[in-house]
Amino acid sequence: MTSKTARTAPTARTAPTAWASRTALAEPAADVPDTRWWGVPLAATVLAPLLSLVTAVTADLFTDALPVFLIGCFVLPFAAIVPAWCLARTRRARQARYGLAAVGCLLAVAYPWLVETVGVVVFLAMLLTGLGHP
Repeated sequence: MTSKTARTAPTARTAPTAWASRTALAEPAADVPDTRWWGVPLAATVLAPLLSLVTAVTADLFTDALPVFLIGCFVLPFAAIVPAWCLARTRRARQARYGLAAVGCLLAVAYPWLVETVGVVVFLAMLLTGLGHP
């Protein structure tokens, strides 16, 4: 007597490949709504001003910098984080939300170095091209 529940051994023709099984599972799950889409943008929105404040105090921007540079210290990270709130709320956009949040927090930390580097490059370009002379 043969049992109808007995399994047959997979053959080369019926066995799924690793690539086929991964893509078959990954594609439908990509458009599934992400229920916790707001976690990463919220964390970055809270963390970026704190990082900006610590960086501004450490770099002494409150006493030495122009107000434009101080305002930029807080606005530039938010300019990178805001698109993370506007992305589609699916799992496919999760990686983009992580990336935008990381860029915003990195800008909050690296802002004084970024301003100094841009200033030095502009100064050297003006000096070498002769635009610094009246």
